[in-house]
Amino acid sequence: MFIGRERELFSLNQLYEENRFHLCILYGRRRIGKTTFLKEFCRGKETIFYSAEQSNEKVNLEKFSAQIFAHYEETALEVFQTWEHALLYVHERQKDKPLVLVLDEFPYLAAINPALLSILQHLIDHHLQTGKLFLVLCGSYVSFMEKDVLGAKSPLFGRRTVQLHMKPFDYFTSVKFLQGFDLEEQLMLYGALGGTAMYLGQVRSEKTVKENLTDLFLKPTGYLYEEPLLLLRQEVQEPGTYYAIIEAIAKGAVRAGEIAGKTGEDAAKCLKYISTLRELGILYREVPFGEKESSRKAIYGVSDFMFRFWYRYVSSNRTLLETDAQEIVWNRRIEPDYSHYMGHVFEEVCRQYLLRKNGKGELPILFTDIGRWWGTDSKTHQQAEIDLVARDGDTYLFCECKWRKELLDSPVLAGLREKANIFGKNQEKTYFFLFSRSGFTKTLLEEARVNENVILVSLADLLERN
Repeated sequence: MFIGRERELFSLNQLYEENRFHLCILYGRRRIGKTTFLKEFCRGKETIFYSAEQSNEKVNLEKFSAQIFAHYEETALEVFQTWEHALLYVHERQKDKPLVLVLDEFPYLAAINPALLSILQHLIDHHLQTGKLFLVLCGSYVSFMEKDVLGAKSPLFGRRTVQLHMKPFDYFTSVKFLQGFDLEEQLMLYGALGGTAMYLGQVRSEKTVKENLTDLFLKPTGYLYEEPLLLLRQEVQEPGTYYAIIEAIAKGAVRAGEIAGKTGEDAAKCLKYISTLRELGILYREVPFGEKESSRKAIYGVSDFMFRFWYRYVSSNRTLLETDAQEIVWNRRIEPDYSHYMGHVFEEVCRQYLLRKNGKGELPILFTDIGRWWGTDSKTHQQAEIDLVARDGDTYLFCECKWRKELLDSPVLAGLREKANIFGKNQEKTYFFLFSRSGFTKTLLEEARVNENVILVSLADLLERN
């Protein structure tokens, strides 16, 4: 069953219906669902779909030629000696009707033949743009696709008619993979797997959350037992340094100097590696809401939940897990800590909820900025933190996100109001959003009923269910 990407699929289908040449650049990290998406797009359309191999040019051309000949039911033709000849042949055969031509794992081909991008430029400029090919270049190496294919110095710059950077699903789409679990369990699974389609598809509804996460992460034969290591080896050189940086951040080193100290690497080198990990969607950089991006208060965190779960619970326990101590690791290391772990996940879910509602115009304001804020109370000199702040001019939303088993009560609202005062700024009007895993006390429900500036959001509200 195909889940998600409906908007992207609709857009590509609209372009296909134009019945003219298109160059689509599609890219995103491995396991994100690019190939599944393309196969869904190609359904019912005349298609040649070639997945490049990490081999030499001769082998790839032979296999690409074989697919072309099979498509046109040709048997007596010789293998194409160049990509130019192969693509011109397809172009000539498709002058009167459209065809989707997918070159999956395109970076493999470009690495083998660096002139391929220039060859494509020449073909598009002098031949292909007069035909009806829907040419898709698809790749998993994000930096290559952005710089070498889409970048201003690329031979293909300005030739693409559409580009799609495929990113992980948000929580709302992710939980569609997790039917058969209650709302709380769905978010607990999302907190470990994130929005990667391949990982979500491994979950079995007949098993509990514990059984699924044990099977996937904690068993040496599990699908995700070594996944972060395998991904990094495919994406970067010197993976050991990247491992160390992610592990340092996962264990609480959030500032550049702390990360450098934990890893023993030069600070400038660390920042370079962190930049690459941010491009891959594994890490994030954050400054307090309202601060400039250049702020020295910047901190770093693990944005990919699968990496976050793995480095928190698998990496440091691998010796135990190799001796079949999965039950002990779960009972002593994961279960007592998982509610705390979910605090950050829940904040991200609440942020995504606000973004979704904002895009539909269903909030009391139409905010232009959203983020987390932290700072010092000038009176008490204590650190204060607000889970989420959003702004539209001088109108603000202040949010508290609580992944607790207890009902949220009025003191939480009072504390949020106090932190809003510490935040300061010129607040023309303020709204207070309280997100709760377990619901709200009658007192707080009554306060929200009589005060339109107080909005309470439950798990059912987050998932838009009753």
